[in-house]
Amino acid sequence: MLKKKLVFVLLAIGLASCSDTKTDVQSTHLAANDFESVDGWTENVPVSSLTKENAHSGQYSVKVSPGLEYSRGYHNTLSKLSSSELKKIKVRAWVNLSFGATSTLLVTAIEDPSNPGAKPVLWEGMKLTDEVKTPGKWTEVEKVVTLPENVSSSYRFNVYLWSTGAKETVFLDDLTIDKAE
Repeated sequence: MLKKKLVFVLLAIGLASCSDTKTDVQSTHLAANDFESVDGWTENVPVSSLTKENAHSGQYSVKVSPGLEYSRGYHNTLSKLSSSELKKIKVRAWVNLSFGATSTLLVTAIEDPSNPGAKPVLWEGMKLTDEVKTPGKWTEVEKVVTLPENVSSSYRFNVYLWSTGAKETVFLDDLTIDKAE
């Protein structure tokens, strides 16, 4: 009987000690949206940037275009994004520029909600034409954001497209936010 228990204990320890790459990857994953899940949650509420015109995966993406300056994106407190302290955040997304020339930016920003209207403590805009070399084709872009030391878990983290008044349509899909080291 003791031998049987010992075999089960050793088997359990062996299985527990095996490294699972999928689990390791998920531990850095913070948030993602392919914009499919927005459909059905906004009945009778217009979501102007949500579109079926062009998608990287599934049927939906978000866009900016003339008259539509900001897209849907991610807006949440850092404490809801991660229960552990964050020093760097990696943002990845797929973008499609309908034309080559555009001033559209992928914006990452951190704001202090206790100080509404104040300048963000971090604001970075990735100019998409610097990253995308082939217009009309989906291209993955990536940005690592280093959080300022004075940021607390109550601050809001934002990711969205800003057209900056551009006359072209730009699509964004499959947005992921990960913990970066």
